[in-house]
Amino acid sequence: MADTLSEYFQRRGSLGVLIVLKGGPHRFTDLAEALHISESTLTARLGEARDFGLITPEIDEQETSVGDQYRITERGQYVVRKMEQLEMEHAYRTMLDMHAQVENGRGELIKWIGEDDVRETIARCSDSDPYVDAFGEDVTNSSRSEVDRGADEFFTKE
Repeated sequence: MADTLSEYFQRRGSLGVLIVLKGGPHRFTDLAEALHISESTLTARLGEARDFGLITPEIDEQETSVGDQYRITERGQYVVRKMEQLEMEHAYRTMLDMHAQVENGRGELIKWIGEDDVRETIARCSDSDPYVDAFGEDVTNSSRSEVDRGADEFFTKE
């Protein structure tokens, strides 16, 4: 549990809670999905943010009880405005977008690897080819390059 606002903002997910809620109220499950943090971490961040007055649970007008939807408070918006000045909001949203791109790419990669011909090709790949050196030069060629001969001449005593 964060004892100070400074401690709160040093914890994983704290920035994201405010940035995502800036766009409007969100349910717990939507926040967890958007922020890519565990439910236990999100529960802690929401509780701390609520204790610091940065967010508040929102009452669903169609229900008589408080739902699991949260919204940002005026205090939270004040902090977000500073985050915007520091260009943190844009950077954080970009990070979330890149995370989504990586996850989408991971799915495509796994699908591609599952193809029979790709699996076979990967299985045939080798870290080293015994006929090629680390620079891609064919080592089976018996004639040496001019560079090699020049190096020998450089190190030859006169």
